[in-house]
Amino acid sequence: MQNGAVFRKPAAILILALLIAACREKPRRPLNVLLITVDTFRADRLGNNTPALAGLARQAIRFDAADSPVPLTLPAHASLMSGLLPLHHGLRNNGLGAFPAERQTLAKTFAANSYRTGAFVGSFILDHRFGLDRGFERYDDEIVRNVTDSSGTFEAERRGGEVADRALSWLRQNDARPFFAWVHLYDAHAPYAPPPPYPQTYDGEVAYVDAQVARLLAAVDRGNTIIVVVGDHGEALGEHGELTHGLLLYEPTLHVPMIIAAPSLAARVIQTPVSTVDLAPTIASLAGVAFAPVDGRDLSADLINRREPQAAPMYAETQYPATFGWSELSSLRLASTKLIAAPAPELYDLQHDPGEAVNVLTNQRRAYRDLSARLDQLRATAVASLPATVDAETRAKLASLGYVAPTQAAASTKRDPKTVAPLFRAFEEATAMLNAGRARDAAASLEQLVRDDPANHVFRETLARALRQSGDVGRAIALYRQSVALAPNDADAWYNLAAALQESGNAREGAIALAEAAKRDPNRPEIHNIRGTALAEAGNLAEAEREFRATIAADPRNARAYNNLGNVLAAMNRHDEAAGAYQKSIELAPRYADPLNGLGAMLVSDGHARDAMPYFDRALQFAPGYYEAQLNRAVALQMSGDSAAAAVEVQRLLARLPADPQYASERNAARTFLQRLPPQFRR
Repeated sequence: MQNGAVFRKPAAILILALLIAACREKPRRPLNVLLITVDTFRADRLGNNTPALAGLARQAIRFDAADSPVPLTLPAHASLMSGLLPLHHGLRNNGLGAFPAERQTLAKTFAANSYRTGAFVGSFILDHRFGLDRGFERYDDEIVRNVTDSSGTFEAERRGGEVADRALSWLRQNDARPFFAWVHLYDAHAPYAPPPPYPQTYDGEVAYVDAQVARLLAAVDRGNTIIVVVGDHGEALGEHGELTHGLLLYEPTLHVPMIIAAPSLAARVIQTPVSTVDLAPTIASLAGVAFAPVDGRDLSADLINRREPQAAPMYAETQYPATFGWSELSSLRLASTKLIAAPAPELYDLQHDPGEAVNVLTNQRRAYRDLSARLDQLRATAVASLPATVDAETRAKLASLGYVAPTQAAASTKRDPKTVAPLFRAFEEATAMLNAGRARDAAASLEQLVRDDPANHVFRETLARALRQSGDVGRAIALYRQSVALAPNDADAWYNLAAALQESGNAREGAIALAEAAKRDPNRPEIHNIRGTALAEAGNLAEAEREFRATIAADPRNARAYNNLGNVLAAMNRHDEAAGAYQKSIELAPRYADPLNGLGAMLVSDGHARDAMPYFDRALQFAPGYYEAQLNRAVALQMSGDSAAAAVEVQRLLARLPADPQYASERNAARTFLQRLPPQFRR
């Protein structure tokens, strides 16, 4: 070989060596996926008040014009998880229906690809009963609920700190499989009440959420994890006259933060408008798993190749106004042009008018016609929804009960949501008062709302709820009856009527109303609970037990059903089983007074009066006006041999019992007990 000459391997040998080296490389481990959904989060809050999110956005792909297809939590998350528009997955409002079992979701897809899957949600609105739990090995929706509220509302939530704690514990498990984790932080939703030291404002909630995001980001390996943070919808905060969200389709409630960080992606800002329905196929593709075609677009190729995606039509809707008897809304956006289809349609140029202040429909008729035609075609593809007419059987039942169902002509008159925004704002304020325990204050405002919009069954139902909480059950039932007549196809109207009728002792009509509620929402666990209560009051304990167990099977965290089951089992002298049911109820709702009183009463009947005292004390601590528990405490004192203390307790009870006739039975029982004490203890 000459000096300076280079020995060259034959090409075939070189290629073979490269192939051998490639075979020796370890296969790339599948990427983990962490999806964080921040509920009710305005896109313009991403900044100095959110250092964790802002820091992530600088290192990732940030979408500057991402919109939700619906400003409501349940349908928005159904679209996020499936890539389907609400009109194709069928969940159009909170609290009703379930995601179709046959449809794919990210969780089902990742589970099928050997991922471990876990979800940790912050609101009862995303309870497993609504179908988003499918595909998750762990679906943590363990949220303490308001057991005293039988109105069918879905207000229960838990702080983001607890949600993050549960998620972090799961993430730290020793499991060799890649993970798909979904963490839902609900805190920014009204009412705005973050823990100290955060201010009691919307921005305080946002800052608190950011702190929980920081904890989650610190727990994952950024080099092997796709991280997605996205809002489900925004918050109006008074813009366009809307206080919160759900009524209108303006950008403050549709525009959301959306961030994707992945090892293969360089940091940049995407200016093209995109929809959150694009997330599911994009996440799946970035993780290397197949996802069947859906409404959303797979943006992964554009993101990897640093391209701006092409603009595509973006659909949004809200059927929430129809709940009030008003017109539903839908919109279609292409680039910066946005149509809102309403009784008085609107067209906006978002590039020059981001605040949607100037309706340009008159000047841009061609754009209006084009978007309107496309929107009509899309709406025509919607899956079947609830019936719009009243069936003959229901109409006959209404007539037999003295109700008058609305005519089709009356039902077709729907007000434009933007014209009733002031009423909706007043309704939200009244509801906030009601949820804060100020029932009488709420009733005064709701009385005016019923006068302002007499055809609105929700206003009547909410006024009935306020009156019921204030003790006026008779007028509440009258209002519930009117609500059913105004909205015969509304499951909540029938359910609330049934609950109030049962409370008043009208079992016959209550059963009819309950059957109508079950027809419209057969999977509602509370229907079994009400039916079981009616059966128990009628003395049919065996059937009542079956109904309460059916409630628990459908809703394993229903503390009220466990308490009712305990009462029935105690009445059947199955005390060991009853104690277990009471204890489970207390575990699910530690401040629930009824099972504490029930367990104490059972201990007294079993001859363990001293052991019962702590249960009565706790019941009275949580419910000072629980007169039955105070009388039971007096009985326990007497049976423990302390008749003097028993006399003092029952005399204190008699002094504080209200004069209202509804407390006559408690008063008579207390007087009878006092008369049975030795004479020296009577006064």
